[in-house]
Amino acid sequence: MIFESFVLIAMGLVVGLSGAVIPGPLLAFTLFDTSRKRRITGHYVMVGHVLWEFGVILVILLGFGWLILGNTPTIYLAGGIVLVIMGINMIGKRAREVKMDEARIDSSLGGGIFYTAFNPTQPVWWATAGLALLLKGLEVMGILGVLLVTAGHWLSDFGYYTFVSFVVHRHASYVNPRQRYMSTILGLFLSALGIYFVQQGLEKLVPLSRLP
Repeated sequence: MIFESFVLIAMGLVVGLSGAVIPGPLLAFTLFDTSRKRRITGHYVMVGHVLWEFGVILVILLGFGWLILGNTPTIYLAGGIVLVIMGINMIGKRAREVKMDEARIDSSLGGGIFYTAFNPTQPVWWATAGLALLLKGLEVMGILGVLLVTAGHWLSDFGYYTFVSFVVHRHASYVNPRQRYMSTILGLFLSALGIYFVQQGLEKLVPLSRLP
């Protein structure tokens, strides 16, 4: 049982880390939030992230994963549009002095929830790869197995994002004077990511095979 527990935690850790290291809106917010507040905030951001994911996991375990998969185009379109708007707002600060305390989301925890909720890949990932991970845990050790793979997944999130936040805070003397450039770069990244998600949503809504 100890070996199986270790394997399930490790599985959740590896799968979770593979998703955590991919740049996305949550990472951008963590960088921005840490630099703005000039302290390590990654763990607070992750609490918000976990709260939202807990809701998604609960929906899936209750048998409503089809609701997510059945509305994939809408999820991509809505999330993509929100990311584009946020990105444009960040780029718009370029022409004037950037004041990091003007961020629209002041709460690290609230930002963790918001930027997880509007990441179009997040609910879809849980309804596909995440679901497979949960089912594996259920198959091996029942509900305890589900808890173990989920714990491994969240452990990777907390570890990686807290580390990133620590690095940004540690090198604050280099990062803070360049906040304006950081805001512009992250804004461009979020806008590009949003456009990509909108494109994906449109393709799923109107498959290319249907086009004349």
